[in-house]
Amino acid sequence: MNTPSEALGRLFRLVVRLFLVAAGAVFFFSLLLAGAIAALGFTLWSLLRGRRPLVADIWRVQRQMRERAQARGFAGGWSTRASGPAATAPEDIVEVQAREVVPGQGRIGSRS
Repeated sequence: MNTPSEALGRLFRLVVRLFLVAAGAVFFFSLLLAGAIAALGFTLWSLLRGRRPLVADIWRVQRQMRERAQARGFAGGWSTRASGPAATAPEDIVEVQAREVVPGQGRIGSRS
């Protein structure tokens, strides 16, 4: 029953399976390393600019990339363009006069 060709076939399948598992592990760890390098680069860039690296900055970058993709028409299943900043009607915009805020001054409407 157990011919030499069956044994060689099993050995070949085992070698191929081990090769595919090793290739998958190399791919996974290369992506993990690329993510770590990107995070390190982002952190160093933030520190060189004199800012603390925050997760909110990463979310801001992702939001900007998503908005750029939507502006180019690559919505990719996101909501329509009408829900973006251009959806605001001109009559809904209220212009106000800017004023300088003095640190020692209380808030508007506060009783101090």
